[in-house]
Amino acid sequence: MAQKIQYVEIIFSDHIYDEIQLLQKELFYKDGRVWSVSSTINLLLRFCLHEENNVIYAQNASFLSDYLYAKESFLEEFSSRVF
Repeated sequence: MAQKIQYVEIIFSDHIYDEIQLLQKELFYKDGRVWSVSSTINLLLRFCLHEENNVIYAQNASFLSDYLYAKESFLEEFSSRVF
């Protein structure tokens, strides 16, 4: 099965980018792994799409649920920019 991947340039406002950087830091504190901006955005996308069959999503789903609980407006703005 082939999968076509298309790359799109997405420009985030400063406050959205700042939130992504904060999430990167929290992910690093959680697992000691250095998270790039693209991998953090990818994880957020998987979270927004509820990709439960993805290993990275599964490893971070409960953490993201707790971390993003009070950041509903950030998630809405993030997902509206992407989708």
